[in-house]
Amino acid sequence: MSRDTRSWGCDMPANHRYPPNRQLAWERLQRGWSYEELCERIRREMGSAGETDTGLTANTVRRWETGERWPDPRYRKHLVTIFGRPASELGLLTPDEMAMRPVAEVVDEIRRLLSMIAGHTEGIDRSTFLRGLFGVGVLAPLLSDSGERLPADDRRGVDAESAQAFARVVDQQAALYWTAPAAEIYEASLAHTRLGVTLLRGAPAGPVRQTLAEAAARSALLSGRVAFFDLDDSPSAARLFQMALAATKECGDHPLAAAVLAHAAFVPGFAKEREAAMGLLDAAFAHAWHGVGPLTRAWLHCVASEIAARCGEPKECMRHIDRADRMVDGTGEDPHWLDFFERARLDGFAGYSALTAGHHEEAARRLARALEHLGPNGGKQRSVLHADLAAAHAPADQDAAADHLRRAVDALEDSWYGVGHERVTSVLRGLPSGETTAALGERLTELGRTARPELIP
Repeated sequence: MSRDTRSWGCDMPANHRYPPNRQLAWERLQRGWSYEELCERIRREMGSAGETDTGLTANTVRRWETGERWPDPRYRKHLVTIFGRPASELGLLTPDEMAMRPVAEVVDEIRRLLSMIAGHTEGIDRSTFLRGLFGVGVLAPLLSDSGERLPADDRRGVDAESAQAFARVVDQQAALYWTAPAAEIYEASLAHTRLGVTLLRGAPAGPVRQTLAEAAARSALLSGRVAFFDLDDSPSAARLFQMALAATKECGDHPLAAAVLAHAAFVPGFAKEREAAMGLLDAAFAHAWHGVGPLTRAWLHCVASEIAARCGEPKECMRHIDRADRMVDGTGEDPHWLDFFERARLDGFAGYSALTAGHHEEAARRLARALEHLGPNGGKQRSVLHADLAAAHAPADQDAAADHLRRAVDALEDSWYGVGHERVTSVLRGLPSGETTAALGERLTELGRTARPELIP
């Protein structure tokens, strides 16, 4: 066979490179695999099929992703098996092959997905979420622009000004998150997320689509954060993180993908499902290799530390805090949307980790510093910090512990926070019974009954 532009396993002339295969690269990164790890998996698949290893290397995999080479058909079939995704979602089909796909099937799937999103209050089990998340899941066709086209009457036109307007609203809603009632901001953000998905379906390829995809990802991430941290609705949060991740694939934003994956790791992490949570964090760290700022790097290690703490691994959580401490003052630029982490938040994570390790004095020191330097967006975090300070003081000073719990309940009255309520309740249960703790318990119960927002139907 001649070495021309149709040769699928050969190098191309410099002026006839294939387009970079971002879909294949993204699927690899979602699993936290290196080039060598994917290469080894292909070798194992070939061995299982009785095929001979013909010198496949990690550099070959890299060149598939950069567009310097096109995978041979023998490799393509193994990639489909390894990733559990169709060739169309791995960027392995030529334009002619894409054109042969039945459009009717794609339209039916998109309509089914829109129905699923419309019924967002229905639950989704954690295993379904994890299976979907690792491959972007069933939402990939909804956001994909890989050749399928909807009927003309279902298309929506989006221009640059509209995409920018959509993004500005996301910024405004993110700013409101710190002061607005959780249920109301959730309703507004969720509606905006749905709008973003609808607009993205009709956005043309290029800068407009990229702007819209990035904003839609941040909108879905915000909605998921409110659902999980404020409203204690893990199923809805899981689904929204899926949507956010699918949109990051559209815009190719590695820092944003890392943030979404790390947030998604909280879902199994809070349930003490360590393997699932750390798998998502591995993928987040893989995206971070493509360039993130010092605060983002530190925050990823803080997330890992909290998950390790909740899974009963004090040494591991302290190891991640040590890394976060080293990275927070590093070089690089963090994205403008990183408003949920600052140096004071690092001290808060560090205090919680020190508590897990039984280092109460160190915990009290880091937590007190976190409170002192908490920024203007720290109202929600205040209840968590006072609860942890109560736990830090409890072994030596019950009065100080009770005082911090009182302040934690006060903070919840000022700024409701689902995670804060959970943390205060947990610490209160660990204190000896008495009039003070009984009164705090009554306050907390009443607050949970009257102040805890419900999801908008």
